[in-house]
Amino acid sequence: MKEDRDLSRLKEIGLYLKELRNQAGLSQDELAAKCDLTKSNISNIENGKKDYFFTTFLEYAKGLEMHPQALLAKDFDFISQY
Repeated sequence: MKEDRDLSRLKEIGLYLKELRNQAGLSQDELAAKCDLTKSNISNIENGKKDYFFTTFLEYAKGLEMHPQALLAKDFDFISQY
């Protein structure tokens, strides 16, 4: 059931990224304008519908004006498995 596991992780991370974007007071359009991502990519990431490369993660952090490490500062449920 690797697909189910991965989908669950993507959704959890996506919700957190959406929360960070909202805290920054940015719409998906505004975030897209600040980095090299499209609104569609941002929406798919935040809804856990798209797996993404590390470079995409870096662009998301850039748009939020955050260090990439800060995007992983949350204790995600799946982290306890490691």
